[in-house]
Amino acid sequence: MGTSSTMAIEGLHWKTARPQDYEHIETFLKKHEPYLVAAASRFIQYKNRTLGKGKTFPGRDQMLLGLDRAQHIQAFLFRSGQILHPFFLNYEKEQASRITRRFINLPFSKRIYSLQGLKEDVEITEEALEQEGYHIQDQFDYYLMHLSEPVRLPPKPEGLTLIDNPAAEQVYPLQAAYEQEEVIPAHSTFHEAHCRQGLERILAEELLIFAEYGGVSAAKANTNARAYTCRQIGGVYVQPRFRGKGIGTYVVAKLVEQVQKEGCAVGLFVKKQNIPAIRVYEKLGFTPIGSYRINYY
Repeated sequence: MGTSSTMAIEGLHWKTARPQDYEHIETFLKKHEPYLVAAASRFIQYKNRTLGKGKTFPGRDQMLLGLDRAQHIQAFLFRSGQILHPFFLNYEKEQASRITRRFINLPFSKRIYSLQGLKEDVEITEEALEQEGYHIQDQFDYYLMHLSEPVRLPPKPEGLTLIDNPAAEQVYPLQAAYEQEEVIPAHSTFHEAHCRQGLERILAEELLIFAEYGGVSAAKANTNARAYTCRQIGGVYVQPRFRGKGIGTYVVAKLVEQVQKEGCAVGLFVKKQNIPAIRVYEKLGFTPIGSYRINYY
């Protein structure tokens, strides 16, 4: 694609997103929001960072839009730092692969570290990355789940106490354990400073439920992305010795209850092999709406 901002390939017209496209992008993201909470959240952050500064996408963040003949968005590729979000509604596989290869080779582009999105979109994109010399280091498949009805609040486990406004030092051991058990890819190293920095952001910007059992730190859950009318929850962790007591179910339910009080729907993704967690979410009213995949390179 070189430095050109537009191209036409087999039906879809592709263009680099500009500030004048923001309204159409947001309309598209809102329409498909349950499937795009993380991408929409990062787009909102990008928009807020750049509006009024006269900047366009090339640089740290880039978005390529695929438009049909009526100029409606049918696909996009969104690079947020080293994270790539693909989303294709109307596409041909070979076309999507070619456009992806050109997109990731734009001038000033950073190397992709993580590819994430609906499984069918990621499968197309990962083939294109492989052709450009990328090799998957870790791959995780999830169920994407959504809840728009009132949460089914379970009874509170006896001995459990919810702590309001916990200090970072109280939450950190659980956050560190969560990241090492559920987040850090096998080829990566846990960094305490990065974990603490991320936790400070969560405490400042997200909703968090922290619980003690018998006076001991036991469980946590927090939101990790906010789009337009939907929040995504994650960071769910229960200390191993306290599992099987209904603590995780209650903590997640209270977090969802808080999100719903804001008038938002709730989404999450859970590893397909994590049957206990899937059962917890189903018990609370979540239903699967698709398959989600995250690759690390």
